[in-house]
Amino acid sequence: MSDLTKLEEKLSTDKTGVLVQASTLGALEALLQFLREETQPPIPVSAIGIGTIHKRDVTKISIMNEKGCPEFATILAFDVPVEREAREHAADVNVRIFTADIIYHLFDQFTRFMEQLTEKRREDAAAIAVFPSIVKILPQHVFNQKDPIIVGVEVVEGILKVGTPLCVPALGGLMVGNVTSIESNGREQETAKKGSSVAIKIVNESNPTITYGRQFDASHSLYSQLSRASIDALKLHFKEKLENEDWRLVVKLKKVFNII
Repeated sequence: MSDLTKLEEKLSTDKTGVLVQASTLGALEALLQFLREETQPPIPVSAIGIGTIHKRDVTKISIMNEKGCPEFATILAFDVPVEREAREHAADVNVRIFTADIIYHLFDQFTRFMEQLTEKRREDAAAIAVFPSIVKILPQHVFNQKDPIIVGVEVVEGILKVGTPLCVPALGGLMVGNVTSIESNGREQETAKKGSSVAIKIVNESNPTITYGRQFDASHSLYSQLSRASIDALKLHFKEKLENEDWRLVVKLKKVFNII
């Protein structure tokens, strides 16, 4: 216990992170070194222990759920048994227990879990996140003027995605509608990047009478309508999908839409 206390003091364990438990002090030190120095990014550790996983260990790490870090309500158990009561309690308080007798296997289990969690969060955020884009209508390619509006556009800046709400800031933020499909050379696609010319279908369920040539026309650029919530969702879940110029466009659109 004295050695374990010294190790805890030496570690300066993170405020948020998983609970790591091993069969011996040496095994614990080896696992901690692997998690903190050999994994990218490092896996934070908020608590450590030696020996069998008990109910009290589950209760200790379950506080990560209350801290808003459910991914760290996790026990990495290296070569130690888990009491049945602990497993039952873990199921009740939403704590995961990963067990293995090889360090790499523990790492693989936790990594798979984090990848699945990230993907689920990204799917949930997709309805909120709006990618920045500015498109120019090609007047020679107006196929349907109202409900749904179908026009050819050039993506002047950013990334246009299916689901993007488009508006006209020059007309007081007139909401044109949401992009329900993007087509290029007869094939549907989910996105269109800067410089590409595509046909898009726009639907406005709240105002189906909006008409190209009446409320707006090709002289007005269409902007993806950003909000503080959509920008936060981009930063949290889609940061790696945007280039530097896309983030510069986000800054530009924040000013357009007066987002603090």
